[in-house]
Amino acid sequence: MMDNMRSDAYHEIKYKIIHFDYIPGQKISEKTISQELGLGRTPVREAIIRIEREGLIEVIPQSGTYITRIDMADAKDARFVRECIEPKIMINAAANISEDALATLRENLKEQDKTASEINPDSFFDLDQDFHHEFYKVVDKDTVWDWLQINNTQLNRFRRLRLKEMDLNWSTIYTQHKHIFDAVVEKNIDDLEYLVNEHLHLMLLEKGQVLEAYPDYFRNYDEESNSASDTSN
Repeated sequence: MMDNMRSDAYHEIKYKIIHFDYIPGQKISEKTISQELGLGRTPVREAIIRIEREGLIEVIPQSGTYITRIDMADAKDARFVRECIEPKIMINAAANISEDALATLRENLKEQDKTASEINPDSFFDLDQDFHHEFYKVVDKDTVWDWLQINNTQLNRFRRLRLKEMDLNWSTIYTQHKHIFDAVVEKNIDDLEYLVNEHLHLMLLEKGQVLEAYPDYFRNYDEESNSASDTSN
């Protein structure tokens, strides 16, 4: 029972951070979070310690506990790791994907299109995650996916923040997903590798616009803003 409460607290608090229910720089407390989530102080305290290790929360002595600002250096490193891993994952999936997995991906894309038209960023981001996760499942690399979710939290925060910037069209993401899916169905390996890299590169192309829209959400904003036009990292 206690293990379930710890897990619930961890996942709910982390979800709220990534989805900006708790915003970067916000002061938080065990008591307030416990009341919001309807969970005891002990599982919340342990969840906060765990999330602090992942760089999403920081404790400042004599001041309090705060949601960290987004670290773009970490986000770009995470994108680099995914750019090394994910094309191989999807290429292997294309060779082994089942009809059931294809049906799951088709339904996912249908829901992406629907949530985009409804402007539902939480659901759209979750569907985006599920779309990529499905390929890891196909090639039995769930453990790699779980590792990525611990180590690419800053990237996930940036990706979710991108959906708050309404000048950036969600159809770009949906269309790229659709093209990736079509290449998988057709087992077009050359196109697939290019499409996956193009999709993961999107963050660098849009970084400047997101930074400008939410400057207070980022660490080292001035430094990042000056390098926003650099897409070589």
